[in-house]
Amino acid sequence: MFKLLSLVALVAGFWLIYLGYERQQSLAGKAADSISRIGQKIDGGDHLTTQAKYYACGALLVVGGAFGLGVVKK
Repeated sequence: MFKLLSLVALVAGFWLIYLGYERQQSLAGKAADSISRIGQKIDGGDHLTTQAKYYACGALLVVGGAFGLGVVKK
């Protein structure tokens, strides 16, 4: 069961990374990047875009799934 959950996490992670890439290439993603940069220049705070959140969560799931499957040894 643990291996199955690890495999699901790995697949879900790759899917989120793919969704982040698709969003980054879309018109909405380009607008979000521009607005994020403008907001950062105005107040100096970090403004995470949706695609950046997809990339971060996807990477976390891929790493967790790889550890669970034993692809990456500790």
